[in-house]
Amino acid sequence: MKKIITTIFLSAICCMASAQGLKSGYFLEGNFYRHQLNPAFGAERAYFSFPALGNLNIDVQSNMGLSTFLYESNDPAYDMTTFLDPSVSSSEFLDKLKKNNKIGANINMQILSAGFKLKKGYMTIDLGIKSNISTSLPKDFFKMVKSGMNSSGVTEYQFSDLRATANAYAEIGVGYSQKIMDGLRVGGKVKFLIGGAYAQMAYDKLTMRLSEDQWDIDADGYLDMALTTAAYDTELHNGRNKVTGINTGGPSSLFGGGFAIDLGAVYQTPIDGLEVSMAILDLGFIKWNNINRAISGGNYTFDGFDNIQTDKDAPDYDDNSIDTQLENLGDDLQDLFQLYTVDGKESKAKALAATLNIGAEYTMPFYDRMSAGFLSSTRIAGNLSTSEGRFYANVRPVDVLDLSVNYSISSYGSSFGWMINVHPRGFNFFIGSDSQFFKVSPQFLGIKRMNTNISMGINFPLGSRLDI
Repeated sequence: MKKIITTIFLSAICCMASAQGLKSGYFLEGNFYRHQLNPAFGAERAYFSFPALGNLNIDVQSNMGLSTFLYESNDPAYDMTTFLDPSVSSSEFLDKLKKNNKIGANINMQILSAGFKLKKGYMTIDLGIKSNISTSLPKDFFKMVKSGMNSSGVTEYQFSDLRATANAYAEIGVGYSQKIMDGLRVGGKVKFLIGGAYAQMAYDKLTMRLSEDQWDIDADGYLDMALTTAAYDTELHNGRNKVTGINTGGPSSLFGGGFAIDLGAVYQTPIDGLEVSMAILDLGFIKWNNINRAISGGNYTFDGFDNIQTDKDAPDYDDNSIDTQLENLGDDLQDLFQLYTVDGKESKAKALAATLNIGAEYTMPFYDRMSAGFLSSTRIAGNLSTSEGRFYANVRPVDVLDLSVNYSISSYGSSFGWMINVHPRGFNFFIGSDSQFFKVSPQFLGIKRMNTNISMGINFPLGSRLDI
């Protein structure tokens, strides 16, 4: 089981990407990739990207950090201890956790991108690799590990929100935006999706009831997998195909296809200098085919050890020794969570995690090269949904340089963002970040929150400024 989870995680990490762009550049007119955050945005010039380096974004987010699990030790021989140490109270540890504790990671790689004037509007064409991985760990999971069971009565834990999802797909997008009336510009983008990998592990039901008399466990879980070159390794066990691992040496194939749209609008309000905008991104689905499903679950009751034999010379010692009974308990629990394949292949249509962006920007009346902005961004993905509010200060000191600094408060905590965008005629380079941690461990892991993001790109502007 551990090998299976590790294989899925590593496979997803290798191809992770996200449909999101660098939010720090939302209000910068010289940012050629604003159309990925709102398809109504045009650009100041036509452009084409450097292959695979036009827009590269790496992103890790979590509402947990090392300080959630590590604490100063009372033992002078050690600097730190874990949350399991008795000196760390349950309330001190559990108060740092959310109901759902999330970890997500993304990489956005734009293979090719271009934008140009078409009639009275602006058209974009993109080819990118998109995927994401998200994990949700319920608070009860950590509560059980830390607190165990009460000294009396029944202690119940619910783990129904325990799940991990990963997918990877190629995306071909064609967008167009145009001013349709004074002050109002609208845009849309059509995206065709080609599935490469999908995996989801979840427990629809996982309940543990612990008491001094017995332990009861009810479990109902599954693992769906449609990974290129991968299939389950199995062996026959009690008439069922027991999953023993994942074979990654199979033939390459495409596992799905889908369709999505982005819609957006930008409106220059009657208030001088105030512009508002709104966009809905990734409104669509992808259908995954040839999904291999494996299931686990059942009911298990443990009511203690019986007739423990301590005399090594007794004839029933091998069957009733404490070592044997502990081994049998471990085997029973492993059987409960063991995966078994389901005959046949499945198909599943999955909605994409849509994103709603709502922004407002006010240009300073005393200096029209400076503005303040606010962006609300909500990712809609069931119990893995997140929301964020980001405040901006933007400036263009010279025509070929855009700068932005911003601060956000989100489901993952607060973060500081920035972007530097250099765009003289014929060349564009940008670098920026929506979040980063400043206090890190020697292993460069975030102490308070493991939130970090870096984005960079090289592009080639064409011609003179566009009048669109």
